[in-house]
Amino acid sequence: MSLVELIIAMLLFSVLITAGAMSFHPILRAWPSQQDRMGMGRQVQHGMEGAIRQLRPATALQNDANGGIRLTVRENGNLNSYILYLYHPSDPWGLPFTQADGYQLRQAGLTGGINGSFTYGEGTLLMQYLKAPPDSNLSSSGSVATLDLTLSRGDDTLRLIERVKRRNF
Repeated sequence: MSLVELIIAMLLFSVLITAGAMSFHPILRAWPSQQDRMGMGRQVQHGMEGAIRQLRPATALQNDANGGIRLTVRENGNLNSYILYLYHPSDPWGLPFTQADGYQLRQAGLTGGINGSFTYGEGTLLMQYLKAPPDSNLSSSGSVATLDLTLSRGDDTLRLIERVKRRNF
């Protein structure tokens, strides 16, 4: 084998290695974004399951004047009332929503029945990184509650619309 053949073989080998590395590079760059999307999907699934578990057995549903859903559930023979609402630490309770995103879906207990009160910002965190209305919306009509939520993290956006029909009407 001559020196020229050896140089040509090394040159071809380096071209093949470079081409392989260049085709693998986009996969490595997309990996963190895919991980974020998978995390968002898990969060949506977990948050929606929590909300649906509360809404399905509800004996009463009503819209809250500030964009939430109030509900009453019979638990262990007692009637307990809750609210599903959007929370942002920079927003006061009530309309209008002043931030573009960064909201949390929370579930809080109501004192005083379905028309009772609660402390804004407290309650169980069901979901975060939500966009504000009109991109996200919580409403009820008759025996159906609609959760129209848009998650936004970085460049990724995920919208989920769930209509839950309560069983106890």
